[in-house]
Amino acid sequence: MFDTGDTIAAVSSPPGAAPRGIIRLTGPDALRFASNWFDPDDALPVHAQPSWSRIPGRVRLAGTTIPATAHIFRNPRSYTRADLVELHLLGAPGLLALLLDDLVAAGARRAGPGEFTARAFINGGIGLAEAQGIAALISAQSDAELSAARRLLTGQLSTVAAVAREELADLLSLVEGALDFADEPIDFITADQLRSRLVALASRLDATLAAGAAAERFGVLPRILLAGRPNAGKSSLLNRLTGLDRAISSPIAGTTRDRLAAPIKLPIGDALIIDVAGVDPSTEQINQLAQDSASAAVHDSDLILQVVDAAAPVDPPATRCDIVVLNKCDLLDAAGREKLSARLHAATGLEVRSVSAATGAGCDELLAAISESLRARRMDVREQQLALAVEHRDALAAATQAIRRAIDLAASDARARADAELIAVELHEAADRLGMLTGELVPDELLGRIFARFCIGK
Repeated sequence: MFDTGDTIAAVSSPPGAAPRGIIRLTGPDALRFASNWFDPDDALPVHAQPSWSRIPGRVRLAGTTIPATAHIFRNPRSYTRADLVELHLLGAPGLLALLLDDLVAAGARRAGPGEFTARAFINGGIGLAEAQGIAALISAQSDAELSAARRLLTGQLSTVAAVAREELADLLSLVEGALDFADEPIDFITADQLRSRLVALASRLDATLAAGAAAERFGVLPRILLAGRPNAGKSSLLNRLTGLDRAISSPIAGTTRDRLAAPIKLPIGDALIIDVAGVDPSTEQINQLAQDSASAAVHDSDLILQVVDAAAPVDPPATRCDIVVLNKCDLLDAAGREKLSARLHAATGLEVRSVSAATGAGCDELLAAISESLRARRMDVREQQLALAVEHRDALAAATQAIRRAIDLAASDARARADAELIAVELHEAADRLGMLTGELVPDELLGRIFARFCIGK
């Protein structure tokens, strides 16, 4: 796909006039081409200059000479791991175009988008994730985006993927060892041990995906989700907290079918509070669509409030949740509220806030708790943001799904033995997907798409 045997050239400085412009060359003849147009002040030819040299001189162009500087980076101590020269001269677009035309006429090839970084990857200078980190760094428009791109560039994703592949390789050796010695009374790994290690691995990959989602959502209003069973008073609570009559509230369960969002003012700034359909096992198609929408909202939310009906309390389901909100607390006396709050805390291990959407009791305290939770969460998330490309997200998600399928297959020792071959297939699938993040197993078509996003000259 990429020819690394020739010499490429490109303007690598931003478009438009500037005090300085840069022509970059790399390849086996980069030093020779530079020597043909650049005269060093010290009379030592470019090809005789040591690596990492900054040489003042002049570029010969259109019958005249122009002050310039040559920066020499010799193989393998260069960005591309091949001889590389940068000619820095006056950043007049016409002059840069003229010099590039002359270089191409002499035998250099115009570089395609991202071809310098592609050569760095192909020649082993950087990994694929680091290459994409460079693209993210170039396109970053804020300090947060720069930090997220820098984490990708410094190999954080590659390290996660490499460590995960090592874990998968170890588990595969045990699973496949059990297959090879199926007739022997040897336990290489129990189903519980396999599940425990796979669950921990899936959690680490989920955390990496979450770090990518956090980077994408920087600058977007925080999203607070009201979750819970039908008729827990979520719509009434949304109206109370926002001061808007946005949601229809009714004692009839299932009033809310679609997502409802409304702005809310918090001490830390603006946010969105979202009401979705209550958790309902009904198999009706319209209800199933509402449940699918509610599940999707869970993944998109920064903070989840699990609303519990004090009049008909049911322990919250074992799903993601940040604060338990005991609504309709005006229907209980102080002792009843305290007893029920203690039970919910014991069941979830989470903070429990008692409120009444009807009277407003406890709502100010709930807003303060939401603000504090969001503030702490956003500070943690900012330190973990990672600039993931779509290929990264797809590979991480596919690897995690394969691992979770393997976890399901290892439900018991008997089933793990019976389905050992299928478990091995899923672990191989996960390892292959992670190999795309380390650059070890990447189709040429995918490489082409990745580097096509770069600017020419990068």
